[in-house]
Amino acid sequence: SHSGSRIGSARRAFAAGSQCRSMSKDGGAIVAANGGSYRTGRSNGALVPAGAAPPPSALVPAGGKGTLGGPGGIEPTVPKGVQIDDKALRREEVRKENLEECRSLCIFFAFLFVFTFAMLLDQTASSSRLADHIRAKMSTGPVKLEAVTNVEDLYSYLEQVVVPTLYENSSDTRMALDLSPYYHPIDVTNRMVGGVRLRQVKVNFVSGCQLAPMFSEYTVSCYPAVTPETQSTSAFGPDNKFTFSSDAGGTPYVGYLGSYTPDGYMQVLPRDVGDARAKLQELRDGVFMGPWTRALFIDFLVWNSNVGTYAITTVSVEFGASGGVATYIALLTMSPRTLAAGGLGSSGDQGALAMIIVVMCFVFYFVYEEGKEINSSGARYFLDGWNVLDWTNMLLLIAAFGLRMYCFIEASGMSIGQGALSDPDSYQSVRSLAQLVELVKLLNSLNAVILWGKVVKYLRHMPITKELINTVWKALDLFVPFLCMFAVAFVGFAMSYNVGFGDKIWELSTLGSAISYLFRAFLRDVKLMPAYDITPMFGALLILIFYVTFLLVGVNVLFAIMCDAMFRAKMDRERGKDDGKDEGLHEEEPVEEFVREVRRRVKRFIKRRAPKLYKKLYRKRRAKVKEPAEDEEEDEKDYNNKPEFILGESSSEDESINDFSKGPALPSRDDLMRAIEHMSGRILSEVSIVGIEIKSELHDVCERVAQMQMAVEELSMRTDGVRLDQEEFLAASS
Repeated sequence: SHSGSRIGSARRAFAAGSQCRSMSKDGGAIVAANGGSYRTGRSNGALVPAGAAPPPSALVPAGGKGTLGGPGGIEPTVPKGVQIDDKALRREEVRKENLEECRSLCIFFAFLFVFTFAMLLDQTASSSRLADHIRAKMSTGPVKLEAVTNVEDLYSYLEQVVVPTLYENSSDTRMALDLSPYYHPIDVTNRMVGGVRLRQVKVNFVSGCQLAPMFSEYTVSCYPAVTPETQSTSAFGPDNKFTFSSDAGGTPYVGYLGSYTPDGYMQVLPRDVGDARAKLQELRDGVFMGPWTRALFIDFLVWNSNVGTYAITTVSVEFGASGGVATYIALLTMSPRTLAAGGLGSSGDQGALAMIIVVMCFVFYFVYEEGKEINSSGARYFLDGWNVLDWTNMLLLIAAFGLRMYCFIEASGMSIGQGALSDPDSYQSVRSLAQLVELVKLLNSLNAVILWGKVVKYLRHMPITKELINTVWKALDLFVPFLCMFAVAFVGFAMSYNVGFGDKIWELSTLGSAISYLFRAFLRDVKLMPAYDITPMFGALLILIFYVTFLLVGVNVLFAIMCDAMFRAKMDRERGKDDGKDEGLHEEEPVEEFVREVRRRVKRFIKRRAPKLYKKLYRKRRAKVKEPAEDEEEDEKDYNNKPEFILGESSSEDESINDFSKGPALPSRDDLMRAIEHMSGRILSEVSIVGIEIKSELHDVCERVAQMQMAVEELSMRTDGVRLDQEEFLAASS
């Protein structure tokens, strides 16, 4: 029903009063859901505004007809002609949901800030500089590491690069020894903890390797590729002095040419330069390495005395069974913050630990909130992908924190470097601990990706990015099927390149490496011409189909999906405005709702504390437009001044006035501007169409005129020809 403004106010009062939270028996106040207050009369329990006289028989007494809530409860009796304003109730629910969403948004961004600050505070630039410094030392010299192609080159690298870099005395090492005689210095600031360990992975000599029909009548012996079955563990060398040893503190190593256990034949170079060279000569004379060598690992531990950071270095040289050689320098760092709670006790170390503890407090709070949501939603909770992502993030954070605590315990029990103080030539393996520290860093890096990816979830509620996020979100309806088709086709191409060229090109030797290689083609990081050079016809065909399918068709389809999503989002938005779906409820507007709530509270505070300032600020605006429905103070004032209109039927005079006021609502300024914009757009479109038609007709007219001109010229030429023929004929006849 379309009643007057006073009846509308009465409906809001009634709707608010019907959602009371509590009341007292003798004239106590009832607090409405929107913050207004009501009370009950002592005589019949009538519900009236606070401070106003109770209207007669406005509410049915408790226990009477129409009561709700059992004994002592009340329920308003709706008079004839009055309806409850469901829109106001729905608006109040939306307001609470928006404010709750705004609270969650603020908590998440606070957590994101704390996590980011904790991770950045936990990083140290000195660790990366130390790693680069050691890597440069081991890569430069008379013999380049990448130039090692056989065992003899490896011996030369050990004698001419490793020993001079780590053992020879210089002015820097002498200055460092003057400061402290413990641990052998390799320069002014870095010292080697213990000696250098050489670990060899050796395979057994196998007879009868090749059983092909070509060699069926012969016995062919070989050193096969390294596997758990072919790896040698028996002693060898002069007097079997090279024995197999296990490394409890080591970790398996996965290289380019194979996978290796942390065990092997180990020899430690003494820290004296002369003894180290003598040890290498002894290994050469005893044939420590040979065709049976599948890998040699040069392990040593460096400690920086200025920042307390350890660098666990492994120089790996792999010898493949097929003759290839692969070299790599694997380097892990451990800062004091990763080995002890609080590190060295500095303010930065203490702050990093405190921030990590704050992060875990946030995590436990989120676990509690998500647990309550699971309890209320049940199995439907896990149907939301965001919830699964939340649990993945929280579990990874808990795992990273648990591993960090485990590293603290392990490091305190290992006593890193204590053995090297008494025995300078000993080697302590701490790679397993370094791997755990590295795993913590990798988990935190993965958590950073997930957390910053979850920002998209909350950017949907930001006024600036809401439309863009919703557009991209709607594009997923087409993008996910397209991605599935893309993945299927891409795997097919990867298999074709692996099968066709895997035995000739190392980057395509496995399916995984082929997928990685083709992905790099999108970044223009690789060239596919080697495939063409091997088999021109087949390679050219595969390259052409790959580029046409993915770089031409696939990319254009992706652009088309985004354009379609933007068009659909625009049309849906305009259709929603035309249909009036929002109806002023302001759904999914947490930030805007927070701003409105702040404005409402500020306005109410100014009105209560500074009435004169309130009149100056809001007098002109109040004269032009009606106060918002959310202004509870104005509603309460209206109710107190006109209590007779809280509940009851309107008079015939009011109805006539309201009937007279009915009619089509005047368009708002935005609707009017939008209509003018549409009208001007249509006019411009018609003008442009007419202009195009006029230009087309002008072109046709010009073409016809040109044709007529050509015809006139042709006729003129023929007329002149006839005239000349006639003149010649007349001259001849005369």
